[in-house]
Amino acid sequence: MARLFPVVGLLVAVLTVFLADVAVGQQSAEIKYWVFFTDKPESATLSKHSSDAVLTDRAVERRGRRMHSTESSFLDRAVSGDYLRAVEQSGAKILIASRWLNAVSVVLSPESLAKVQTLPFVSHVRVVGKSSPLVKSATPTVVAPQNAPLGRRLNLDYGASFTQLDLINAVEPLERGINGTGVRLGILDTEYGDFQHDAFSELVSDGRLINTANLSQGSQTSRHGQFVASIMVGFDEGVLIGPAYGAELVAATTEYAPTETNQEEDAWVAGIEWLESQGVDVVNSSLGYTEFDAGENSYTIADLDGDTGITTRAADIAASLGIVVVNSAGNSGCTSPAQCWYFILTPADGDSVVAVGAVDAAGTKAGFSSFGPTSDGRIKPDVAAMGVSVVFASSSSNSAYASGNGTSFSSPAVAGVVAQMLQVNPNLTPAEVLQILKSTASQASNPDNELGWGIIDADLAILQAQAVGVDDSTPDDNFSVEVYPNPATDRITFQVLTTRALGDSRIELFDVLGRRVKTLWTGRIDASSSVQITGLNLPAGLYVYKIQSGAGITTGTLVTLNPSL
Repeated sequence: MARLFPVVGLLVAVLTVFLADVAVGQQSAEIKYWVFFTDKPESATLSKHSSDAVLTDRAVERRGRRMHSTESSFLDRAVSGDYLRAVEQSGAKILIASRWLNAVSVVLSPESLAKVQTLPFVSHVRVVGKSSPLVKSATPTVVAPQNAPLGRRLNLDYGASFTQLDLINAVEPLERGINGTGVRLGILDTEYGDFQHDAFSELVSDGRLINTANLSQGSQTSRHGQFVASIMVGFDEGVLIGPAYGAELVAATTEYAPTETNQEEDAWVAGIEWLESQGVDVVNSSLGYTEFDAGENSYTIADLDGDTGITTRAADIAASLGIVVVNSAGNSGCTSPAQCWYFILTPADGDSVVAVGAVDAAGTKAGFSSFGPTSDGRIKPDVAAMGVSVVFASSSSNSAYASGNGTSFSSPAVAGVVAQMLQVNPNLTPAEVLQILKSTASQASNPDNELGWGIIDADLAILQAQAVGVDDSTPDDNFSVEVYPNPATDRITFQVLTTRALGDSRIELFDVLGRRVKTLWTGRIDASSSVQITGLNLPAGLYVYKIQSGAGITTGTLVTLNPSL
């Protein structure tokens, strides 16, 4: 179920994914599927649905700075146009092609499905279900401007937004001028009101609204995206200030609120691929995909393993390219799992995703905030922020504000703080950002499956981010590494490009918390040689590899997938 997460009222968007391959003849009507391919032939031609990645200079620079690689040839290479044409010739209607997943979403009849499944280059087919109508939102509470707290001398007047900022200790860094300047944020959501609201006037006038795209089914009246963006980057002194009000923004509309079709998960994947090409550093998503109506097939709790969800897999790949992905944990919490879905949603289950729960102004967990753990036993959510009575830019007029509840509103606050962290240290990797957020949060020493590591502390996180130094043993300019395939299943190759032999070397793998998982290889690396490793035998997820040699140390990220998916 695709959920938009304000609980004042709950905007619920439904998207169901059937998770097993479907036998021919089980369906009597046209159904939507994901078709996954076995490879990406370099000699293949393109089609109208398939194009090589066009990366901005900023995207290339971000990859090089954080991931020590300026390209990922397999990910950036287009889905084979020859394959897509063959799928079309089988009777399929192609919707979206994903370079990262090497897959395409299509609409197939039973007869076309049978043909597609026999194509030699098709790895497997995964069916997607139908949709249901939107549950309408209640009217948010209107709020009036307020004065800054008495007895505290501040440079800025935060108005009614002071409480939500103060709870996460974001006021102090804002007072020091740390507001996300120089960082590029991305957002996936519904419409944004063309950013005409007063909260975005400085964003627009300063030229920091970099680009927008509508990847959904068409125009809509839902302003959920506007609400969320204003919490993150809004600036209207005396009413609302976001922690990253000085950042740049790229906005993609991927959720279509008026009718809930199954295309939204596809659009989310297309949206994050587009945001990555635009050079964003952080992505906020207040969306999630899990459960469907009674009698329909949906994700199950067992599927919250960090690798099954389509959006989860895309989020992991984005992290491997240097993007910090922040996602609402969901509003499915209740007294017990017997009464409701209860658990977090996809893609919040990803081990490289910063999943954000919600608390009230007193720091108490909001009853609606979804619980962990993941099906493979990981603690989720990761951290929390205020998600009750949060102030945002209302849709009633371009100068109106309202307050509401939901993990939709706690997630953008955390994404804004991540932008502050990257402002003071642009070299932080997604794994480092996640570790810092956890280690400086309110219950860092005693995490649980209600709030994870607890309420974030923006000031402490920013100070720790500043303290993370650049390794002075970085390799020389003539040393680079290409890793492929990435994502990997059982086999991986490290192609070392260097003009001189590196001598005795070691390749090690670490998890997102910095813990050593295993030593992959030890031996001698000669000039421009490759190291091929088979039998990875690793749980699906995001890892950091480190190559230590005579040329110094280089690191990067590796995504592993379940071979059966």
